[in-house]
Amino acid sequence: MFLDANAVPAGTVIETEVCIVGAGAAGITLAREFVGAGFRTVLLESGSTDFDSDTQELYKGSDIGRHYEDLTTCRLRYFGGTTNHWGGWCRPLEAVDLEPRDGLPYRGWPFDRAYLDPWYRRAQEVVQLGPYEYSPDKWGIPPARITPPFGGPHFVTKILQQSPPTRFGQVYEPELRAAERVTVYLKANALSFETDPSGRAVEQVRIGTLAGNRFAVRAKVFVLACGGIENARLLLLSPAASGNGLGNDHDLVGRFFMVHIVYSGGSVLLSDPYVNLDFFTGRGSEIYRGFGKPYRFVSLVGLSPESMRSLKLPNINVMWLYKFRGDVTAFDAFGRLTHFNEKGGAETMADLGSVFRNVDGIAEHYWRRAVHGQGLPVEALLLHFSSEQIPNPDSRIVLGTELDALGQRRVAVDWRLTAEDRRLAFETQRLFGAEIGRARLGRMQMSLRENEDSWPDDMYGDEHQMGTTRMHRDPTQGVVDENCRLHGAANLYVAGSSVFPTGGAANPTLTIVTLALRLADHIKERMA
Repeated sequence: MFLDANAVPAGTVIETEVCIVGAGAAGITLAREFVGAGFRTVLLESGSTDFDSDTQELYKGSDIGRHYEDLTTCRLRYFGGTTNHWGGWCRPLEAVDLEPRDGLPYRGWPFDRAYLDPWYRRAQEVVQLGPYEYSPDKWGIPPARITPPFGGPHFVTKILQQSPPTRFGQVYEPELRAAERVTVYLKANALSFETDPSGRAVEQVRIGTLAGNRFAVRAKVFVLACGGIENARLLLLSPAASGNGLGNDHDLVGRFFMVHIVYSGGSVLLSDPYVNLDFFTGRGSEIYRGFGKPYRFVSLVGLSPESMRSLKLPNINVMWLYKFRGDVTAFDAFGRLTHFNEKGGAETMADLGSVFRNVDGIAEHYWRRAVHGQGLPVEALLLHFSSEQIPNPDSRIVLGTELDALGQRRVAVDWRLTAEDRRLAFETQRLFGAEIGRARLGRMQMSLRENEDSWPDDMYGDEHQMGTTRMHRDPTQGVVDENCRLHGAANLYVAGSSVFPTGGAANPTLTIVTLALRLADHIKERMA
């Protein structure tokens, strides 16, 4: 059942067993898992089923550190959350991503990757992917066809599967509307959690609408699932005995804010302009039909786990675009002329001139394609790097001084990188260049220089916000425990990428859903 929060009588206290705050990938996954359970569930969503600019404006915030993205454009605040505009790229975290590692501080999850496999398998179906298989040879890329040095030992080929992408709001709305024991309240903004007199359990969450209505939801179990930034914000807005926000006895809520560091990685000048790099186009997804039905995937290059461990390097994705040799426009012009594209006049004369100026290159191209099956000659690979960020307690989310339309303090982002982030990025690029040379693939022109502090001008932090309520068994090192329960609160759990202790190089949505499924199982056991 879906209800408008503005229709709830002011001052009402809604009673339920489980209350989920936030209807994005994590919140909707949890609610679906509770459809057949023997308890009532309330799912609260700030927005409606469609985009609304006034609701979206509640996401507005400020930068107080390194420049980060506009907070009103990198997230979406309506039913389905940011899955309403995600690209659908999915890959599980690697085993090395969850391990504590010497030389890289604040690393290590409370469990290993193998432990998460059963939930990862279930998450594949939720995000409408193919089989739980990420070995390149299973996707039609046998080791013998991988161009050196991308078959190891340092750099290897990796697979990203591509969801349709799944718009969680659109895909799963009918199921939740039909659920008898799940009630979705739209336009319901969580203002703060309120605890019992002991401060050890949450009694209710206060709700407000932009139209001015106010009420509360009381539950036995609460789940906060509002994303990597808003999870921390709502805890900081919630009163607690410490005065620093709920679950913040050790000043950890909002700290360790991480994203993926994205930047141009320079270029590779190829020794052979006709080298076969078919599996690494970097220009979009491919379709593979080897599993009985077509599934989309993307192939890319990354560090091997062995090299990450031995060289103490962070995880990274490398993709590229082709810079073709010669005048590519001449090939396009030749194609238009040979297909009798009747534009006439000046455009036809321009095409003829382009062809005559490049006739030798065009002739060689079509001869090579006919005899050897080779395409356009490639002059260089234009590299694109995406690296995990080292967990950093000084990179954080705090409350600003400006108020939003609900009277709540807006968020301020203090995104910080360290000198070690920059040094490790350089070492990774240097290793990549050395491997390119060792394999005689070409010569690399790096975008980073040794003993400098600067990043490429196009460097930015992506939309994968993580780490602000990190998971750790020790309450002095994490905000939630291994079951994602807030330290010091008996009945409040946190779902989403804010609990990630480390980010790896994988897009986070698949892992968000995986952890939500695991949390749902835990809550069902607890309620039973």
